[in-house]
Amino acid sequence: MQTLTSKISLPVFINASTNKILIVGGGKLASEQLNDIMQNIPDANISVLAKRLSDDIKNLLLENTSVKIINEDFDDSYLEIADLFIVATEDSAQDQLIINKIKERKNLYFAPSLPSDNDFFFRGNNDNQDRKNLFFINGEKKWRRIASIFFFAFVILLIGNILSFYVGFNDLEVAYQYLNHNTDERFFWLFLVGFLAQLIDGALGMGYGVTCTAALLYIGIPLPAISSSIHTAEMFSSGASGFSHYKFGNINKKLFKNILIPGVIGAVLGALLLSYFGEKYAGIIKPILATYTFILGIRILFNAFKKNKKRKKTKRVGWLAGAGGFLDSFGGGGWGPLVTSTLISKGKTPRYIIGTVSLTEFFVTFASALTFFSVIGISHWQLIAALILGGVLAAPIAAKLAGKLPLKAMFIGVGLMVIIWSLNVLLKTFHLI
Repeated sequence: MQTLTSKISLPVFINASTNKILIVGGGKLASEQLNDIMQNIPDANISVLAKRLSDDIKNLLLENTSVKIINEDFDDSYLEIADLFIVATEDSAQDQLIINKIKERKNLYFAPSLPSDNDFFFRGNNDNQDRKNLFFINGEKKWRRIASIFFFAFVILLIGNILSFYVGFNDLEVAYQYLNHNTDERFFWLFLVGFLAQLIDGALGMGYGVTCTAALLYIGIPLPAISSSIHTAEMFSSGASGFSHYKFGNINKKLFKNILIPGVIGAVLGALLLSYFGEKYAGIIKPILATYTFILGIRILFNAFKKNKKRKKTKRVGWLAGAGGFLDSFGGGGWGPLVTSTLISKGKTPRYIIGTVSLTEFFVTFASALTFFSVIGISHWQLIAALILGGVLAAPIAAKLAGKLPLKAMFIGVGLMVIIWSLNVLLKTFHLI
């Protein structure tokens, strides 16, 4: 057991079955750490990153086939795939370089070669008291969650009871009749479009704008109203989605900083261009947009059959984000299909790409919606309300599904859906159906 001499150590118990562990190194030190974890935490989610593995590690792998082996040298992209890092390359200088990068990301690390500078360490024994404490903590969290649910249920019941003194059933019936007579008959279908679009976007990191645009073109909504309505609604749903991804730890902060400003600038330029020329040149722009969404559908479909590539360092992400923001505002969609699919095609971890792009999307759509409001005002509020309600309800569900659904099947489904809708608009535009 390593002891910490320069820091005060407090016992903190981590559920290792839900936190991914990456061991960097393939020699004796790495094999010792791997053995300790396998002995004490049999269900741990472990990956070993090393070009070469010692015989000791190979023998341990025979005992536990769930350990993932990555035969590569360490680079920044591997900071995204784990929550806890064990740095054991047997080269102190190399260990320090890796630790510095881990510190920048504010992840937790343990380096056997640097015992005085660690975020955590292993006791090396299977202490029953520790297990009792761990179970107690997990149990406490469970009951705290149950108590919170009952508390919020009580608050809602209390508010409902207070409102009942001021709002009678007759008032509710009058409100229902008013909404029933003044609500667009397409409200439910638009709600469903918003729900499905956000479910797709939150889980895949793309598809909200292009799905809504294809659907609204099909319905016959005016062009500037399509993009302004989508971005107003998407501002709420992407905010809920971004918060959910942040809550579930799906954010790469460095990538977020690199794509935020260019994406916002591109969105403002696209919104201005569409606002001033959308209505005047609707006959020209509508088939162009339908062609654009058709191409995006093909791109999404193509991504379903693309083989996974080795990780590459992504360059010029600012230009990529700027182009994505512009096309998203001008075309009503495209931020996800362009930015997310490009970054994932570089071999980046889908969970973090989807989460980061979804969070950035809130600021991109906010800038776009603000520009539309400033230039053309607000219209089609029922359309916006339906999309918002559907999107906000779907956002937390989609964030939980991110990286867990069969991506190939979802890409195929979304791609085909967008292609069919876009073709329908093109055929109607040229009076072929």
